[in-house]
Parts: sequence; C-alpha cells; structure tokens
Amino acid sequence: MNYALRKRNFMKDFSPQMTPTFGILFYVKKTKVLANGLYPVYLRITVNGERTEIATKRSIPPSKWIAGQQKYKGTTEDARHFNAYLESIRNQVYSVYRELSTSDSAVTANAIKNAMMGTKANAITLKGLFAYHLGNKRKLQDIQFSKSTITRYETVENHVFEFMKNHLQIDDIPLNSINFQFVTELDYYLRVTRCNNPNTACKYIKIFKSVILVAIKNEWMTKDPFLNYKFRLQEVERHALSMEDVDRLYKHNFTIERVANVRDIFVFCCYTGLAYVDVFELSRNNIITGIDGESWIETHRKKTDSRTRLPILPRAMEIINNYKHHPKCIADDKLLPVLSNQKMNAYLKEIATICNIRQNLTTHLARHTFATTITLGNGVPMETVSKMLGHSSISTTQIYSKVLDNKISDDMGVLRTRFESKPTRQKDGTFD
Repeated sequence: MNYALRKRNFMKDFSPQMTPTFGILFYVKKTKVLANGLYPVYLRITVNGERTEIATKRSIPPSKWIAGQQKYKGTTEDARHFNAYLESIRNQVYSVYRELSTSDSAVTANAIKNAMMGTKANAITLKGLFAYHLGNKRKLQDIQFSKSTITRYETVENHVFEFMKNHLQIDDIPLNSINFQFVTELDYYLRVTRCNNPNTACKYIKIFKSVILVAIKNEWMTKDPFLNYKFRLQEVERHALSMEDVDRLYKHNFTIERVANVRDIFVFCCYTGLAYVDVFELSRNNIITGIDGESWIETHRKKTDSRTRLPILPRAMEIINNYKHHPKCIADDKLLPVLSNQKMNAYLKEIATICNIRQNLTTHLARHTFATTITLGNGVPMETVSKMLGHSSISTTQIYSKVLDNKISDDMGVLRTRFESKPTRQKDGTFD
C-alpha cells in the first residue's frame, strides 16, 4: 500500500480521536550543513498547530532529496535503505499516535516526541522527577536560588519518600500513579504522623505541588493531582514588642559584650525592619545619601531579590556608628558583627529573661516590631511601610502588621471627645 493511501486509511480509522491538523514531515535542514558536506534530515511532528522536531540521525546530499515525496531520489541500494529507514520512523509515529489516542494520555506533539525518544510518562518516576528538578535548582544556586531554598526542597523530598516508605510501603512511584488520594494522604501524614503544624504542612505540600507542576508542564503527567485540593492556611497572630519593651532593651546595660552586641543588632532590626539574612549581608557600601540628604540603607532582600531603600532612624544610626571601628566589622567588611541566626536567637532568649520580656524574642520578631510598633503605630501609611519592607504586594504587609491597642485607644479617644461635646439627655427629658 502506498504512503498516500495508507495515510487516508489511517485518518479514516482514527478520525474520531485524532485532531485534523495532525501531520508529519521529513525535510532537509539546509541551515545545518555537516563537515562532510551532507545535510541532516529531520522529522517535524505537528499536532493542532503545535510543532516539534526530531533528528533522524541520517544525512543526505541535497541533490538527492525529493522534497515533495519526502524521500531519497533513485532506486539504488543506498536509496532503498534510506527510504526504508524513514518509513520505519513514520510507522513508529503513527503507532505512538494510535496508543496516545486510545488512552487517557494527552495527545500533543511533545508527547509523541517524548514517546519516540523513549521518555514515556509511565517510565518517569517521582524519584526521577525530584532528581531532575533539584539538579536544575542546584545548578542555579547563588544565581537564581539561595541555599536555603534548595534545602527546603530537599526537606520536602525527604518527607515525601519517608511517607511513601512508611505509609505506602513503596520506594518509588510512576508519575501518572500520583493522584488526589496520594496528595491528601501525604497531607494527613505531615500533620498527624510528623506532627507538623497546619501551616508548615501546607507549605510542604505547596513545594511538592511546584515539583509536580514541572512534570505537568513537560507533559510527563496527564492529570493534575492537585486539581481539587484546597490549601488551608491558618491565620497566625503576628506578635510584636511594645515601645516600652523596645526602650527597656535599648537602655539596659549588659556587662557581657557579645550579649550587648546581639541586643544592639536586634534593636537595629526593630528600627529598620530588615530580616536577619539582609542585616548579615550589610556593609558600609549599603549606606547612601537619600533624596532628603540624610543617610539611607539601600540593599536587595535576599528572599525576594527586591530592592529596599529606607531612611536610617536616629537609634539605628547610633548603633551603626558604635560599631564603625569594631574589629570583626573591619575584618569582614560588615556593617555590624552579626552572629549566626541560631546563636542570635539563643542569646535573645537570655536577653528576654534579663529584661523581663514575656515575648519569645527572635530575629524575625524585630521585623514585626518595625512594621507595627515603630511605623504603623506612629501613623506611617501602609504603602510606605510595604515599600520599606521590600514587599511586592501590600497584602503581605497587612499580614505582618496589626492594629495596636494604643492606636485604637487614640482613635477612639478622638471620637469620644466629639460625642462628649454633644448635649446629653437629662432624667426629665430635657437636654443640658
């Protein structure tokens, strides 16, 4: 049966399932001449307007190629072998298309190519997906992703495979076997068996979803197991120090130098809103002259790589000047002698006890304090605070901040004064 008749019969047999724009084309790529003067022959697959190409690993003199018939000219032995090879590839394409059309798999040009190249979805497992995704991220470490971001993905990978081993009694799973039930049972495992709080479990699941989306975009999965899954984050109350607590910390005389240094860095964060990692990276070069002629800090947030510019308040500037000649700052070209986050938080617990502060002091609590007590509590507009915190969305700032009791008292005090000036009804029904 000749090629044209066979193609008509194929289209007739499978027309209910096939897209009418399906087609294959062999062509000579004349823009890629080889060292021996020959031109490579490529296969182009088109499905519903989407195109992809596969190298046939065969080359030909351009004068021997008949473009209209997509074959080697002549009846020589070389021509017969060449054309037979192309015909075998054509048959393979039709076979893959038939298999995809009669299954639940998505029929796309890339899906056919993946099958032709031996990368069918069923052959790809979750271990392979994590290896592929994390491998790409590690290559971009310190370029696009931080070490902490990669560590979070590694943590999720460990939790997922621990769940599979302990709960499902399997070591690996094909991607297309991951379904809604898998996701919900993983969620339960993280919350109940691993005793993660709901928000931590939700964050792990979100990271896992981002890995699964890589497989979906590469067409290694035909269905999204997260389609009907709902992420439920619990609202967390953001704590912050009062102005009295900040003053108590600032004024306390610590006799141990290292403890005093940690206190100073914490207070500095309270007056700048910078996260620990951003303060750790600061140097004298981050101090600039702002639009008002005063000293500002200009930096890029490590977490979002967004630019942050903020005026330096007097207490923050005082702390900067106190450490101008500190040996560690000079040796490391740092603005402040910042310890590791773990050591900082350990010393802060000791500081809280000494200063009789009930709040759990952490480096991040200082950022909350800046957002609420220092700025919003003193009438700085939400939009300005959001900009100084380096947030891309004001909704993020709203999560970090809260209305303080003293702000409610002040606002209601104004309202109370207005109502007190109005006449009041007496017992006899008259107004004074």
